[in-house]
Amino acid sequence: MYNKSSYIVSAIYILLGLTLIVKPDIVGNTLCYLLALAVGAMGIIYILSYMMTTVESRVVENTNGLAGGIVMIILAIFIIAKKELVISLVPFLFGLLITVKGVLGIQHAINMKRFNVRNFKGSLFGAIAIMLFGLILMMFPFHTVKLFFVIIGAGLLVSGVLDILANMTISHQLNKARNEQ
Repeated sequence: MYNKSSYIVSAIYILLGLTLIVKPDIVGNTLCYLLALAVGAMGIIYILSYMMTTVESRVVENTNGLAGGIVMIILAIFIIAKKELVISLVPFLFGLLITVKGVLGIQHAINMKRFNVRNFKGSLFGAIAIMLFGLILMMFPFHTVKLFFVIIGAGLLVSGVLDILANMTISHQLNKARNEQ
């Protein structure tokens, strides 16, 4: 096999893509709750850390653990209370990730060309399409996040499948090159 980790990443893309297509509502809410949980936990840790230090060390070190912890807990509450606002930021972030994935796919297609793979153009065009899809998501966020998650899921699904096909092609070419030596 060419690169086992790239197959695993592709499988994760496919599973995440299918999840986004089938259950788009659950994904956004779950992300918000997980983010709020992490931020709230950090806030509690800051407050506990502040409470465990002596007054003298707080003055000398000029720590802001209590204030930082309270701000983190308020932020966690805000994330839960304003899930829609937080979720609306997700299209941009996913667009950025998909754009990066497309650029990496272009690099992968160039590597295929270097191995003289005749059908590298399919991978190249697929990677360019993925990159453009990501750019469009970043520049023109959709009005409904549910539709966005379904479209993101489709993009991830296609990206995962194209990556597996490209990896299989490269693996075949590497084996062929080894056998010729």
